[in-house]
Amino acid sequence: MNTIKVKIVDWEEDGQSLICKFASDETSSSNPDDYNPIAFQPKAMWPHATTSAQVMEEVARAGISICEDIKNSEDLANSPSELSMYSGLSGQEQTFNVTDLVGASATSADGAVDSDVVEV
Repeated sequence: MNTIKVKIVDWEEDGQSLICKFASDETSSSNPDDYNPIAFQPKAMWPHATTSAQVMEEVARAGISICEDIKNSEDLANSPSELSMYSGLSGQEQTFNVTDLVGASATSADGAVDSDVVEV
C-alpha cells in the first residue's frame, strides 16, 4: 500500500467520535464513500494528538489496517473456493488441547497459559 485516502464524514457529539471513511491504492475503489464508516474517539485513543493535523495523521495511521481489512474482504469476495471453505465451517464443533496449540512451554503446571509466550 502506497497511499491512503481519509474522509472525515462527521463529528458525533454524543459519542465524541469522528466518523471516518477510507480507501487506498489497493482497495478496489479509491473513493472512501464506497466503504462503510468507522468511528474513532480521538481524545481517548490519541490523547497526545492535540492539533487537527496530528489527529488526521492518527486517523490515517489507523486507516491503514482498515484498508487492509477492506482489501482482504474484497479478495475473499472474489475467491469462491475460499468462501466455500469458510462457509463450510458453519455448524462445526471441535475440542483442542491447549498444549497442542501453544506448546507445553507456554503453559504452567496448573494449566494457565503464559501470556508473555502466547500471542493472540
